[in-house]
Amino acid sequence: MKVRAAGMAVPWREGTLLAEMAATGVAANSLAKLGTLRAYGGGETMIMAGATDTFVLLLLDGFAKVTAVDATGADVLVDIRAAGDVVGELAAFDGAPRTATVTAAHQVHARRISQRDWIGWFTGAPDAELAVRRSLAYRSRVSVLRRLEFFQGPIAARLARAVLHLGTQYGERVAEGLLVRPGLTQPEWAELIGGKERSVQKALSRFSDARAVSRSRGRLIIRSECALAAFAVERESD
Repeated sequence: MKVRAAGMAVPWREGTLLAEMAATGVAANSLAKLGTLRAYGGGETMIMAGATDTFVLLLLDGFAKVTAVDATGADVLVDIRAAGDVVGELAAFDGAPRTATVTAAHQVHARRISQRDWIGWFTGAPDAELAVRRSLAYRSRVSVLRRLEFFQGPIAARLARAVLHLGTQYGERVAEGLLVRPGLTQPEWAELIGGKERSVQKALSRFSDARAVSRSRGRLIIRSECALAAFAVERESD
């Protein structure tokens, strides 16, 4: 499998560090040459919550799922990271234990960068600090919007917004429509919107009946963005 190089001219997804580096004029190669190339299989733990290591991972392809433990002790999906993103940088900055677990959604290639090399790049490369701050600001802004969209209203509306968000942000155009990536299980969708798995099952069935989405072999495809958007604005009384 050919690994995407960080210095490629192909645009990275909005808000990722490599996208912000391009926007601020920082050469991607200045970061991509650091550390060692690592490959992670689907479901493999990349970073473990509570660990005291301080390395940073620069994702070159694929997707990673970020999970945290809630008040009941259950693992909850809280974020998705894509190619061009970094994970683990907070521990590299402050040396505190990891606050979340990062798992490869499918196969992921990444550069594993030591704390020393990361800090050296951050403080030494022109405009590197600005690119990192812009990326963190983007994440913070999206996190607030997700909280508002994914946790307000009936389950069907929240799920429709989440599906549209992931489809728009990370999806891939296929013959049938817009393939939502990464593929999430029904329990993970429930975690993402703060709902119950049974409620997610019912909502997905409604989406399918309305031909807004199709489901096959673990793939979720948005067939009609307009139809799904109609679910996204449902209210409790609808």
